[in-house]
Amino acid sequence: MTTLVIPDIHHHWAEAEVQIAKYPADRVVFLGDYFDNFHDTPKIAAGTAEWLKDSLTKPERLHLWGNHDLWYRFPMNPQICWFGAGFTPEKSKVISGILSTEDRAHLRLVAFIDDIALSHAGIGAEVFAPPVGELTRERVERLCADAWLDAEAGIPHPVFDLAGIVWLRWWHLRPLAAFSQFVGHTPDRELRIEAAEGSANVCLDTFGRYLGWIEDGMMSVIDDHCGDRIWTADRGGE
Repeated sequence: MTTLVIPDIHHHWAEAEVQIAKYPADRVVFLGDYFDNFHDTPKIAAGTAEWLKDSLTKPERLHLWGNHDLWYRFPMNPQICWFGAGFTPEKSKVISGILSTEDRAHLRLVAFIDDIALSHAGIGAEVFAPPVGELTRERVERLCADAWLDAEAGIPHPVFDLAGIVWLRWWHLRPLAAFSQFVGHTPDRELRIEAAEGSANVCLDTFGRYLGWIEDGMMSVIDDHCGDRIWTADRGGE
């Protein structure tokens, strides 16, 4: 099974479709942040929402939440929706008129493929590590499920704090022994990789240049400018 990982697209869904055709895979995972960009409009947001609605119907695709998507799902939740950072009521109204609750139910906060975790901003020990015992996939998934229920009820949850799964910045994300990670969220022209404790973290938010690839439990990075894999690591990050 092969998996192509697409980082933050911010309305550039047409370019993402070209990359999906260019690098055929059994599965495609989007790391979130489909919406918002400088000087965008409700019309542009509507086009992205229409694309996302269709993309969510494709069984080989898995879509994750980004912070720029979540605040259109929970526009009245002050922990999630920070006005002035891209959100506008006009765009929210348009997006909500296209994406139904049933559509949005297909998006997730986290996905695991083999021993690799995929999320928008990353799984940080500050929020997810247990007081006693080892961090596990089951704990991460349970905390995300709890956080979702709290968000629907308007209750704050650490998973949605600044150190949480859609807000954590790359420079605060540390490698975990439990699993390697592909993340987006922190933009930069350069690819960022940090390996330690038998795992590796990779930030792909590079304005569409670098893509993730998973095959037989191994992480790779594709440079779309040349079409080559420029980095490959087993779980040890070597």
